[in-house]
Amino acid sequence: MRAFSFQRKVAVIRTLKEPKIKKKKVNIDRLIYFGLIAILITFLIRYSYNKLAMIEGNGQILMDKVDVNFTQDIRVQHINIQEGDTVKYNQQLFSYKQSAFDNDASLILQAQKSQMDATKNAQKLAFEIQQKYIHLNALLSQLEYLKSVESQLIKLVMLDVYTKEKIDEIQLDVQRKEIEVKLLKNELYLLDKQKQFINPLDGKSMLSNGNSTHDNTYSSPINGVIGQILKSENESCYKTENVMTIHNTDDVFIKAYFPLKALEHIKQGETIDVLFPDNSISKGIINKVYIATYEAPDEFQKTYEPTERNILAEIIPLNDIQKSQWASYHKLNVKVEISRL
Repeated sequence: MRAFSFQRKVAVIRTLKEPKIKKKKVNIDRLIYFGLIAILITFLIRYSYNKLAMIEGNGQILMDKVDVNFTQDIRVQHINIQEGDTVKYNQQLFSYKQSAFDNDASLILQAQKSQMDATKNAQKLAFEIQQKYIHLNALLSQLEYLKSVESQLIKLVMLDVYTKEKIDEIQLDVQRKEIEVKLLKNELYLLDKQKQFINPLDGKSMLSNGNSTHDNTYSSPINGVIGQILKSENESCYKTENVMTIHNTDDVFIKAYFPLKALEHIKQGETIDVLFPDNSISKGIINKVYIATYEAPDEFQKTYEPTERNILAEIIPLNDIQKSQWASYHKLNVKVEISRL
C-alpha cells in the first residue's frame, strides 16, 4: 500500500484590492457662479420691491426755535445754562441790565446832555411860573379894584344915583375875576409840583443814572433745548442781535421731499417709516401736504442733473415719546418711506 502524505507548502490565497473611490473636487467656479446669481436675484427682488411697493423720499428733522433778542440794548451779566441744555418753561436762563450804556466817555457826555436838558426845562418852567404869578398879581389888583367900585356903587344906589342893574354888572365882573384867580392858582399849584420832578441833578447823579441799574432775568418762554449762545457774560447785546436760540422740543417735525410721480400716495394722515442716519427706524404721520411744489435743498439734488421740483410734506411723530428721540437728530437728513401696498 502506498503511503499518503500532505503537501507541506504554504498555500497562497490571491486577493483583489478594492479600487479607491476618488473624492469629488469642490468646484469653486460653480459656487462663485451660483453665489453671484443668488446675490443678483436678491438685489433684483429688493430693487423691484423698493420701486414697486415703496415710495422713498428725503427729509430733514427740524424744530421751531425762539430767537432771544430785545427791543433795547442790554448788557448780559450771568448765563445760567450751556449749549445743548434742556430747559423748562419759565426757567431762568441769564441775567442782564437793560439801559443806555457805553464807555465812560459816552456816559459823561450823556450825563452832561441830560443835565443841560434838565436845566433848560427847569429854566423854562421857572419863567412860565414867574409869568403866571405876574398875571395873578394883575388879576388880584383888578379884583381889588372891582370890589372897591362895587362898594361905592352900593352907596350910590342907596342914594338913588344909579340903578340896581349897575351893581349887577359890576358883581358879575367880580365873579369872573374870582374864577380866573382860582383857575390860575390851581395851574400854579400844578406847575410847582411839576418843577420838583425836573430839577437838574448834579453830574454824579446823572452819571449813575446813565449807567442804569435795571437788573432783570430772562426766563425761558418754552420747553426746549438751548441752541447757540451768541453772547458771553458781561458782553453787550444790541437791538439787532440775538443773545441765544431756544429750540422747541414740543414742536418737532420733518420736512420731507417726495418725487412728483408719488403724488397720489402722499396723503394727509398716512403713516410712514423714518430711517435715521444710525439705521434706527421710527414711525411718523403726514400732518400737512403743501399745495405748491418746491425745490429740494442742494444736498437732496443730484449733481450735474437739472433741478427737480418735489412734493413737500410735513411729518410729525406718532406720540410724545418719539419727540425726544427725533429732537436728538435735529438738522440731520433722514430717509422716509411710504408703502404702496
